[in-house]
Amino acid sequence: MGMIHCQNCTTRNSLNRDFCWKCGARLLVPSGPPVFDGAIPFMEEHVLERISALEFSITMLNKRVEAMAETVERLAASNFIDHTMIETLTDSLESAGIDLANLEAEWRKRIDSRIIETEEVDRLSARMRRIVEAYRGSERQQFGSWIEKSYDLLVEDRAPESIRFLKLALQADPANHEIGMVLAEVHFQNRQYSHALRYLGGVLETRPDHFEATFLIGLVQQRKGNLREAQFQFENAIGLKKDSAAAHASLGFLLAETGDRKKALQHLDAAIKLKPSAPVHFLLSAVYYNQGDPKRAIRHLRLATQLDPHFGEAFYQLGLLCLEMKWVKKAQECFKTAQSLNPRERRYRKRVRSFSDEATGPDQLNRLIREELCLVNHWAEKRTK
Repeated sequence: MGMIHCQNCTTRNSLNRDFCWKCGARLLVPSGPPVFDGAIPFMEEHVLERISALEFSITMLNKRVEAMAETVERLAASNFIDHTMIETLTDSLESAGIDLANLEAEWRKRIDSRIIETEEVDRLSARMRRIVEAYRGSERQQFGSWIEKSYDLLVEDRAPESIRFLKLALQADPANHEIGMVLAEVHFQNRQYSHALRYLGGVLETRPDHFEATFLIGLVQQRKGNLREAQFQFENAIGLKKDSAAAHASLGFLLAETGDRKKALQHLDAAIKLKPSAPVHFLLSAVYYNQGDPKRAIRHLRLATQLDPHFGEAFYQLGLLCLEMKWVKKAQECFKTAQSLNPRERRYRKRVRSFSDEATGPDQLNRLIREELCLVNHWAEKRTK
């Protein structure tokens, strides 16, 4: 008589049963020919692993579908009222003499931000699914529960709380380097660099050629002030992935910081060719300015503001350079734009020297690094801005 093992308690059941006779769980029958009584089939463990991963994926999908259904229902119920309210508010603001020229641009920027957040949540869900699929232990249900809880906490901007469940999952599956990477990223973004290094070291023990771990170690060492070790790791990262714009840009900035401006320009130029980026143009401008070439510095600042019209620091530095060139009117326009973009930045009300230490730093590349490495908790950081 054909038999199937319960995916919950592994008890044998006949194929004509819908529910396990022992625990009551619904029986999931894998596709293919029936399994007959006798020794436990070789593929049984693999089937249970796939079922566990599938259950986790279905749980995540159900949550997303429920959230989408709730959003659609809410939008359908309030769309007309919201539209009328926006029209009334816009008319009232215009009647009060408030300039709404940038309203549509800000609105589109907010929409783009929300789309990016959704994409990042989807990528995190895919990473968690891979973690569950790679698990080979016996406590699949418990392991999946830890991963699910950590996922929920990360999405809810409660990354520090997710560490507890990620640690439990890593203890249950020490060879799973993906868990170590998530833990390292959470610690890195919370500036807990020693903890991040510990987990990154564990990843490299399992995967010595892991580009993301190598690059992230370089970033950690740079922020800890260990510039020689940081340079070594950045060079290794570029060796593993020559088309990494973020690695070239990080190495270029580090070389500029240590005084090797010739090599710095080579790597920053390579980063620009791989991926045009406002932060890299900004750092190129700083290098050229420190070399005594203000015209090239101004050109790269203009390119930075064209690529990112909301880059307040670039407008401010452009204003300072225009002042040095005696272009007073253009400088005033740049200062005005910088203040409108960041009204809380008191530094923009002063006229200090160009590219001070406060203006340049490794954090200028954070956005480029996050985009390339797809770091967890990106959406949470944007909410605080």
